[in-house]
Amino acid sequence: MITVVETVQIAHPAEGVFAFIAEPTNRPRWDETVVSEELTSDPPLRAGSTLRSQLRAMGREVEFHWRVTAYEPPRLMSFVSTEGPLETSLVLQLAASEQTTLLTATIEATPSGMMRLFEPVIGEGVRNNLATGLERMKALLEA
Repeated sequence: MITVVETVQIAHPAEGVFAFIAEPTNRPRWDETVVSEELTSDPPLRAGSTLRSQLRAMGREVEFHWRVTAYEPPRLMSFVSTEGPLETSLVLQLAASEQTTLLTATIEATPSGMMRLFEPVIGEGVRNNLATGLERMKALLEA
């Protein structure tokens, strides 16, 4: 199993950070592996909602389907994959203090079959992408 935890301090209120990450069309703006993301259930986004993401990973395009497992503005949002090349979960936790937000993102992924041989490489790619994406999000929200 791959577990990646990254944090970023954003000089922006938690409500604004949460609203930004809760809008699926914003994901390609901060996560360079995401080509598109869309809500596939009725709006608004909430626990139980479903999404579809088109990603570019390891030189190819893959599709993930997600279910929102927790939606607690402005402090917690989590997702699990329901379809895709590997079982994945994403938890986004926000902690506010005055006008800043500490965002902690945790990704857990379980490669299977031949992908298990590449677990260290996959894990490092996930870590690099997440760290880069959180810094990009920070820059967008602080601009």
